[in-house]
Amino acid sequence: MPFTPPLIFAVDDDPVTLEVVQIALEREGFVVRAFEAMEPVLAALAREAPVLMLLDVRMPGQSGLDGLKAIKDTPNGATLPVLMLTGDGRLDRIVQAMQLGAAGYVMKPFEPQQLAAKVRETLAGL
Repeated sequence: MPFTPPLIFAVDDDPVTLEVVQIALEREGFVVRAFEAMEPVLAALAREAPVLMLLDVRMPGQSGLDGLKAIKDTPNGATLPVLMLTGDGRLDRIVQAMQLGAAGYVMKPFEPQQLAAKVRETLAGL
């Protein structure tokens, strides 16, 4: 049976951050689907089942926190581990994300190795 690499969704309105995420995680053997807004993510979740999602807290339109609520209300998202990406370090947003079901967070800017380690750690804890 052929090996299918694990799928990760990455959501961030910053294309540079998405590129760093993609490069870092593809080096680790993951397939990364990048999204710059929440709407296409929710549509993709109806068709695909990623093993993990990285989600930016602050985005124009639907925020990452609102997106997290919507993700957790979908069949493929209910148990999906979601790591929040945040650059502002506001403790209240981090706490709120954890209360909404986030598996953890990664502070921006991050080193690619740091991100890969956090993803591996999160998946190992499942």
